[in-house]
Amino acid sequence: MEHSNPGLAAYQRVVEAIKREIQAGTLSPGDRLPGNRAVAEKYDVALGTAQKALRALQDEGWLTSTPSVGVFVSGRLPSDEDAVDVPKALAELKSEIVNLAKRVEELERRS
Repeated sequence: MEHSNPGLAAYQRVVEAIKREIQAGTLSPGDRLPGNRAVAEKYDVALGTAQKALRALQDEGWLTSTPSVGVFVSGRLPSDEDAVDVPKALAELKSEIVNLAKRVEELERRS
């Protein structure tokens, strides 16, 4: 597997490689992916790493899984509108935590 982004964890490199294949049309909606072992071999990673990557792609909506049948490219692929702006979400979360901490301090002073 190419290491175009060596700063990523191995499973993330697999995730990005599969996304690129889907975006390039190498994998199309409805296509069945090979089994976990074959995915691990193709991307030269451990079986657990391949499984983690496939789960992440399912969580993001790129893949769907049918028990005892297989893993397939989703019919409706995530769009940029579906993407989460992680830095923005983290900043909002941090702000919310700071606000909650202030409210807790106020409540503790009252009691």
